Amino acid sequence: MSNKKPIETLQENASGFFDKINTKYASQIKCSEGCSKCCYTDISIFKVESERLLAWFNSQSAETKIELQTLWKGTVEKGACTFLYADRCSVYEARPVICRTQGAPLYLASENSLDYCPLNFEQGDPPKEDWLNLERLNTMLSLAAKTSGLDERIRLKKFKAELLAL
Repeated sequence: MSNKKPIETLQENASGFFDKINTKYASQIKCSEGCSKCCYTDISIFKVESERLLAWFNSQSAETKIELQTLWKGTVEKGACTFLYADRCSVYEARPVICRTQGAPLYLASENSLDYCPLNFEQGDPPKEDWLNLERLNTMLSLAAKTSGLDERIRLKKFKAELLAL
């Protein structure tokens, strides 16, 4: 039996899904280190995910923490995610679930629509078996947050301010 928390499993599965799609459609996926086209947004995350980010931050060496805090005090490009600097995610290892799936084919059943980065799949939509049901993912994320007792949301900008205050 695994000792992993549901949020850990969900984050790993989301990353695994993206990795599978990235491998299967390598010639059609433009996502790579340094690409930040999907990072121009101001999102909120569940507190359970901010706790994972905090645990990741606390696991860093004192030197790395200071480097991160110094970076975070810098200016963020207008409209960019608060953790995006020089087209790189400064919290990549602990990034939220939604960030782990960006660029992949995301299916919205309620709208019967498929969404993915416009730079990807220029040859056409991938087959349905390679779509991620975004509503199902969001339901699992909500359940992981609720079962942890950390189901309130926090904006990333506010969370970064909390990290800077440590």
